[in-house]
Amino acid sequence: MNPTFRKKLLWLHTWSGLTVGLLVVFLALTGAGFVLRPHLEDLVYGNLHLVPKCEAPQPLDKLAAIAKAAHPQGKLHSIEFTAENTSSVAVMFTDKDYVFIDPCQGKVLGVQNQYGGFFGLMDWLHRFRFFTDLKLGRTVAGWANTAFLVLLIGGGIALWWPRNRQALKTALKFNARLPGSARTLSLHKVVGVYTALVLVLITVTALPIGFEPVKELLYSATGYVPPKKPLSKAAPEGTAPQSMEAFWQKTRAAAPEWDWVSLRYPPKSDASYEAEILEKDRPHELAKGHYYMDAFSGETLKQDGYLTDQQIGRKIYLYCIVLHAGMVWGLPYQLLLLACALGVGVQAYSGFSPYLRRTFRKSVKPRLELKLVKKTVEADGICSFEFADLKGEALPMFSAGAHVDVYLPSGLVRQYSLCNDPSETHRYQICVLRHAASRGGSQAMHELLLEGDTVSLGLPKNHFPLESGAKHSVLIAGGIGITPLLSMAHQLSSKGADFTLHYCARSRQRSPFLDAIANSKFSDRVVFHFSDDPNSKKFDVSKDLRQFSPESHLYVCGPVRFMEATLAGAHQQGWPEGNLHREYFSGVQSDSTSNVAFDIKLASSGRIVHVSKESTVMAALAACGVEIASSCSEGVCGTCLTRVLGGEVDHRDRFLTAQERAAQDRFTPCCSRARGSMLVLDI
Repeated sequence: MNPTFRKKLLWLHTWSGLTVGLLVVFLALTGAGFVLRPHLEDLVYGNLHLVPKCEAPQPLDKLAAIAKAAHPQGKLHSIEFTAENTSSVAVMFTDKDYVFIDPCQGKVLGVQNQYGGFFGLMDWLHRFRFFTDLKLGRTVAGWANTAFLVLLIGGGIALWWPRNRQALKTALKFNARLPGSARTLSLHKVVGVYTALVLVLITVTALPIGFEPVKELLYSATGYVPPKKPLSKAAPEGTAPQSMEAFWQKTRAAAPEWDWVSLRYPPKSDASYEAEILEKDRPHELAKGHYYMDAFSGETLKQDGYLTDQQIGRKIYLYCIVLHAGMVWGLPYQLLLLACALGVGVQAYSGFSPYLRRTFRKSVKPRLELKLVKKTVEADGICSFEFADLKGEALPMFSAGAHVDVYLPSGLVRQYSLCNDPSETHRYQICVLRHAASRGGSQAMHELLLEGDTVSLGLPKNHFPLESGAKHSVLIAGGIGITPLLSMAHQLSSKGADFTLHYCARSRQRSPFLDAIANSKFSDRVVFHFSDDPNSKKFDVSKDLRQFSPESHLYVCGPVRFMEATLAGAHQQGWPEGNLHREYFSGVQSDSTSNVAFDIKLASSGRIVHVSKESTVMAALAACGVEIASSCSEGVCGTCLTRVLGGEVDHRDRFLTAQERAAQDRFTPCCSRARGSMLVLDI
């Protein structure tokens, strides 16, 4: 898609969502509130609808008189009943109040308006019946559906449409590993694509319901002219109309295979009796036939069956209603409509949220000023650091696998995994190995930070989360890689989850937290593997990872070679990529001599930025005033993840999976580059 056109389409999608989105959500959620009404109404309002088995019901005129006595201010409109002998008779008045009566005992069960009760209220709201002008309410609903159609087709589907088959696979799967708004937008796109087809069906079928001109166009295109109702013949003055019971007997003779009937009283003196009939072999709940009888002579005036007499234009219109309201195909279709209607609410949240966070969010301090309350030597060359709030207040919560940015006095920023129990809110604990070839981070942590110092930390972020649905978790730590896995062990243990922790290290002297693990509640779930201990069991991928089930997930953290060997062994044992999770402490050391210069095109403006072979994309953009949030600068944390609209990426990160890289729709500008002459970025 042309970047300029895409930008305009994105603007249209965003603003149509912001302007009519709440109205669309209102329609969707109120529709969800009554779509299961046919299955739940008898359960919820059984006191009105269900009666003891009735074999000899009283005459309809007597039941109508009982209803009139219970509702004296009303004017009779119709009597409705079903073929089930355990259903009440509903006498409807012109004010839309129903009086429910036991047909055998003549007992009034209760009064409820057509739009009364929970389901009725949802229906009333969905139809915009609160408008004084009902025609205006239908028009507003029609325009809301039209705008939603623009949102779905003119924006959402067109913007989502992937460039190739691999991108399609990625686009169909929610990516929980993405940071912040990118994760929310991934949810927005995935829910959108899975609900789009049904939502398009719902909105298209709503157009002739909400817009009278669309309905008239449908009728005109199919040559359908709504028939006029026959009138009763003039009767001598003082002639009494036929009884409702007599009308019912004539109706039953005309349509013996009935399932539901509504017998209507004549609204005017020259009007006829009218019966709406649902027969047993009907295709849907609006496939009603009609029977008309002269109100005075009892003569049959007209009869038409849905299947035999009604024209195609009318049938199409009725199908629009039943498809829109879920009155066809039974419970499976209604559950599908319910899921898609609720999906609109998810769409609204996931669409509004990123925009509102960018536009209206409060200025939250990106850093926490904390006190280093404890610095402990945990093993040879390894120290733990415990931070707490300066005033002793609770710290922001974090989840197992999270890390924090530590802003060092030297000006460096480094990322370290939190290793304490996530249920603890009074402290953050990290653990740092001093590297011999330190770039300054671990050295500064060990030498410059002292107990009592005030240190700036970023808010916790998590790109290495636990899978909530895993039935068994395998945690594999290599040396200092124990830090995020120790936090995971705490969380899994607190939940009573099934897990095993393999702790691999060269020696006990170089292994932090041995005493803490020995005194923990999960000590019996930990297996130690020390290279210099002949009595220690050696970690063997082929044996220790042999027992795999689809519900098992593996988490590994440690030195690069250790992790790659573990993951390669897991693949050989049949572990699928989706069940393998890793946390790298450092990026790939790529050979910069193979770098070539290329250009970056910013889709929003069309601006071209040149990236020399000595520079990174991040640095080249920053030099032109385009800032991208970043953290590790090594392609490890995923903070800078950016959408790619065109070009081929030379991935050099440790964050994206192989499948995500193959999609070629995102990259990490802190370290990755282009294979061709240009990349088009969604900036």
